[in-house]
Amino acid sequence: MIDNRFIEKLFVVLLLGLFLQCQCQELQKTMIPKITNEFEKITIQNSKKKDDDRCIETPEGRKEIFSASEGGYILSIYYENAFYKSDKFYYKNGYIKNKSLSFNMGSPVGMLYYFDKSGKLIKEENTDEGYSFTPEKVVKYCEKNKIDLPKGYHDSGYQARVLKQVFEGKKVWRISHQTAGDKIEEIILDGKTGEELEKKVVRL
Repeated sequence: MIDNRFIEKLFVVLLLGLFLQCQCQELQKTMIPKITNEFEKITIQNSKKKDDDRCIETPEGRKEIFSASEGGYILSIYYENAFYKSDKFYYKNGYIKNKSLSFNMGSPVGMLYYFDKSGKLIKEENTDEGYSFTPEKVVKYCEKNKIDLPKGYHDSGYQARVLKQVFEGKKVWRISHQTAGDKIEEIILDGKTGEELEKKVVRL
């Protein structure tokens, strides 16, 4: 005869396993890359060229887009299964100038780190101030409203866009996505509460 206590323990273990699996899937959906305040120096690798850009595809499924500007260099790292990318700006000497994460290929989220030309960390800015309605909540809002947010790198086609902006004196999220043909729906969410402040349709 099977002990009832054994059945109860087995049931608890199964529930725990199911919970952890759901948590893991949720984490994968909103995977957030790591970024630190440590000094970095750019290393330019041989890769495919497109005009002045270099695009490197790594074995881990990342795409690293490198470009040169008048003031230095820019490296954007796209992650295949993430709504985030890393943005790193470098001085001409190759030393890091500033770096942060961007949400949905747009505005910075989390900490933005600034360095001087000698590589010394001089400033840390919390770009999430005033945004209690987090990027993860924006993702859930978009899923609920059938707005397809892109993950990873896309080099063509119109993609849904999410930006941090100021609207009527408030910090907001502005979501733009294509609904049909040349029609774009723009939605403004309060950065603190997620309340819909405006919704309108514009044309491309």
